[in-house]
Amino acid sequence: MSQKETTIPKPSINVISRQAYGAMNVLVAEDAGHMAGLICGILKSLGVGRIVEARSGRDALDIMNLQAVDLLLTDDLQQPMDGLALVREIRKSKSAEIATMPIIHITSRLQKSSIFAARDAGVTEILSKPFSAAQMITRIETALANPRPIIKAQGFVGPDRRRRIKDPVENRRAADKQDATNT
Repeated sequence: MSQKETTIPKPSINVISRQAYGAMNVLVAEDAGHMAGLICGILKSLGVGRIVEARSGRDALDIMNLQAVDLLLTDDLQQPMDGLALVREIRKSKSAEIATMPIIHITSRLQKSSIFAARDAGVTEILSKPFSAAQMITRIETALANPRPIIKAQGFVGPDRRRRIKDPVENRRAADKQDATNT
């Protein structure tokens, strides 16, 4: 039985225009200064208009409540509010602009359970350390060029986990054609 499904393509580097990057406000929540500098350097090379840094989850929330943020890049951060606690707080926000913003979680935790925990917290994309500039740009452009709706369900608030779009009518027609050729 053949099924037709459309896979959302990953964008190539520089799908987003330099002008669009220039209009963006990006928040980098990273507690390690050298890593924040690296991330900000990549963002500057893209032409991001405004980059704001936070060294803790609490500082990041304070910044978001004071100014508009179009994209958040956060790492694991330290307690009392680690990176995933920050993501959960953002997704629970009463402000739609804050609750629906794309979030890229940068992590050195590569275990399957850590990836699932990030997904379940509501991150949009995950970027594993160490990473290249090209990998970071791909995650940013995937999050911005292919936004997924935010799902609010019991026990989960975050981007729709489905990345493939299946057309049930096309699936049924393809199955009918397959059945007709088999008889």
